Amino acid sequence: MKSRLRHQLKALRCGAGMDRELDAEVRFHVEMETEKYVREGMEPDAARTRALRNFGAMATHKEEARDARGVGWLDALVADARYAVRTLRKNPGFALLAVVTLGLGIGANTAIFSVIDGVLLKPLPYANGERLILIQQAAPLANQPNFGVSIRELYDYREQLASFDGIVEFHQMSFDLLRRGEPDRVDVGVVSPNFFDVLGITPMLGRTFVETDDDEGADAVLVLGHAYWQTKFGGDRNIVGQVFEMNDRPHTVVGVLPSVPHYPNEVDVYMPTSACPFRAQAERLVNQNRRAFAALQVFGRLKSGSAPQTAATEVATVGERFKQSHADIYRPGIGFQARTANVLEQLTVGARPMLFILLGTTGLVLLIACANVANLTLARTLRRDRELAMRTALGAGRWRLVRQLLTESTVLAAAGGLFALLFAWSTIDMLTTFVGRFTARTHEIGIDAGVLGFTLFVSILTGLVFGTLPALSSRVDLNTALKAGGKSTGDDSRRRRMQSALITAQVAVSVVLLVGAGLLLLSFYRLQSVDAGFNGDRVTSAEVFGNFTKYPDAPSLRRLYVSILERLEGAPGVVSAAITNSVPLAGVQPGQTRLQIQGHTYNTPEERPTADVRVASTKYFGTLSIPIRRGRAFSELDHENAPPVAIINESMVRHFEGRNPVGMEIGFGAGPNLTWVTVVGVVADVKVFGLDREAVAQVYRPLRQSGGLAGRVLVRITGEPSSAASVIRGAVHAVDPDLPIENVRTLDELRERSIARPRVTAMLLTVFAALALLVTITGITGVIAQSVTHRTQEFGLRMALGATRQTVLRMVLGQGLLLVGIGLALGIAASLALSRVLQNYLYQTTPTDPVTFAAVACALVVAGLLACLGPAWRATTVDPMTALRAE
Repeated sequence: MKSRLRHQLKALRCGAGMDRELDAEVRFHVEMETEKYVREGMEPDAARTRALRNFGAMATHKEEARDARGVGWLDALVADARYAVRTLRKNPGFALLAVVTLGLGIGANTAIFSVIDGVLLKPLPYANGERLILIQQAAPLANQPNFGVSIRELYDYREQLASFDGIVEFHQMSFDLLRRGEPDRVDVGVVSPNFFDVLGITPMLGRTFVETDDDEGADAVLVLGHAYWQTKFGGDRNIVGQVFEMNDRPHTVVGVLPSVPHYPNEVDVYMPTSACPFRAQAERLVNQNRRAFAALQVFGRLKSGSAPQTAATEVATVGERFKQSHADIYRPGIGFQARTANVLEQLTVGARPMLFILLGTTGLVLLIACANVANLTLARTLRRDRELAMRTALGAGRWRLVRQLLTESTVLAAAGGLFALLFAWSTIDMLTTFVGRFTARTHEIGIDAGVLGFTLFVSILTGLVFGTLPALSSRVDLNTALKAGGKSTGDDSRRRRMQSALITAQVAVSVVLLVGAGLLLLSFYRLQSVDAGFNGDRVTSAEVFGNFTKYPDAPSLRRLYVSILERLEGAPGVVSAAITNSVPLAGVQPGQTRLQIQGHTYNTPEERPTADVRVASTKYFGTLSIPIRRGRAFSELDHENAPPVAIINESMVRHFEGRNPVGMEIGFGAGPNLTWVTVVGVVADVKVFGLDREAVAQVYRPLRQSGGLAGRVLVRITGEPSSAASVIRGAVHAVDPDLPIENVRTLDELRERSIARPRVTAMLLTVFAALALLVTITGITGVIAQSVTHRTQEFGLRMALGATRQTVLRMVLGQGLLLVGIGLALGIAASLALSRVLQNYLYQTTPTDPVTFAAVACALVVAGLLACLGPAWRATTVDPMTALRAE
């Protein structure tokens, strides 16, 4: 077997030389035979002719010799490919249309596959990334899907889990980075010293953390994320060793990370746990409060040979021990559970469903493209019947003709694949931005060897798919095809039925895509039209957080924000200004604060209602034009020494069970820490957390009576919103020049950002659906036009016998619309079943929305009518006498 393979490889490498040797040997034998006949008395020309006749066909001997080498198949393939290229060059219009159609179909699939490959298929870019397991806690009965892991619980997991060789923690904070130009508020990942070792990330500059960095009193050190290092410091390779000021103390940069996705969150810099003042303070309370600092995200690396199922069992067992040992904390009423999850799956959980939907969509587009090119090829083979019949008469067998036609289709598909790579390369940045809204794992999306291999595979498969039907239908009637003056084999009913079936399938698939796009567009329109409950016109927001080292308590923070408000309200062009801790549609999540309602009794803490508690300064509701439904808004009299008050929204009113809440009290906290506040007003609901989310119960506390943790500035101005940034910056820095000002956005921008994901999703599916419709309409036009060409004699005869042009027009239109009608019926049936996969992406729109289905049906009928109109009109212009004479 090996010697044969070596022989074939040598034949491939030296084939040209062997052919020359064979030619020389053939000439030698012919010359020797010629000389023999000359010696016998024959004339030289006659002797050579007899020698050649005795030797046989040269091509046959050469093919036998190549077959003996084992590479005859390659020679035949090369010959077929050359012939295919020559044939296609003679039909540039057909070739160009087929290449572009296939290129768009293959390119869409290549682009989506490059994203799927980079996001879902490639292993994590960490050493032993497949062994990373997330440890999660939940209390579903208490409506807490993420229960958070506390410091004490982390230590228990480390002590009791035997399947892991490292368990680390992460939590995110925001701190001010000073004395490095403009004050900068950075997102900080607070991590265990062996965090990067467990994750499997090696720094590109310097080092990561070591155990001594986490010692109490150790020098504060930082590791910079790659993106922050590039954008803030321009990729300065001398950054290691430089000292920053953060949290009122110096921090030394010891390393820079490579460009890899961060887990679990994207942050700017990292610090060890001992350097975080809040984490260090909570460390001292773990013996008194088991749930102290329950804000950690915890994951670990499995030991080599440990199974994920074993780790899941161990974590669940430890969770059961928590419930048995501390029943007062992990009460049965909250349904506490501990579980594991794969880190890769968690990184991509938001992107996976949408990517598979897009892959299915592009797959359908490719099927439509294949059907369209198959129809074009069928039409072309009808015109090539005379050529195919001639080759059959000269000895070509059926498989030889099929092989040639398949080679032509594969050459077309390969050319389409090259066009597809160009298409994918030009669209990959857009797709990466789109997928970035679902997952942080976009660093490895690109056109690499795997994507090139996928494109090659799809191109070859596509060539075989769209070439098989025309090739297998290439049976010709020699008597008919070779008749003198015959144009073709005439009407081939089998191939006509095949073309009609392909058109029907194209229409059906187009209906599915159009219905999906229509549902998303209708959903987006309804989402865009939602009344958010506030007026954001000419309102700008910004984040201004007081540094905890300078403003360590609630009174100092309140004084800071009151001073900023006074500056803003006195600035030129400012209509009103406010301070809050939550700007509508800014991407924050609702809080879950347990409350008590005056006059209600609760058997368990879980029976108390939950509400999202927000801070609002005096003019907050006026700045956003939020209507006051009952009672009053906050006033300057609601200061820290006045009786505590609150304003609730309409969704909170339902917890008062029909009573007027104004004047009633609600309680915060429990036991000796219970604080009662009086409700002084009710405001309208506001879509704070997303236009597609129902309003939640909310309680507003006045800024002067709050804990001071506000940090969001709102300003309504009379001029252009772009001028608000300088107004805010001037007012804030007049109070404290070291305060960072971040995320300056108008509320209109925030609204647009909040619906960017459904907008781009709808746009992508609409583009694919429009492409499918265009290809389908082109196919219908081509098939009807070809039918008109082949039925010229029939139309001439009909009109000679008295048929009117209107009759012929209706006949041709009816033929096309019949195909559209059948495809439409099949497509609607398929859409009713398949559109449900979009359920989670629709807002106030059902997957069987009748408006969408009716609109798609009308659009397909109109498009089909327009596609048939041109060929139908051409059929009415046939001159009966000319048509009959031509036949």
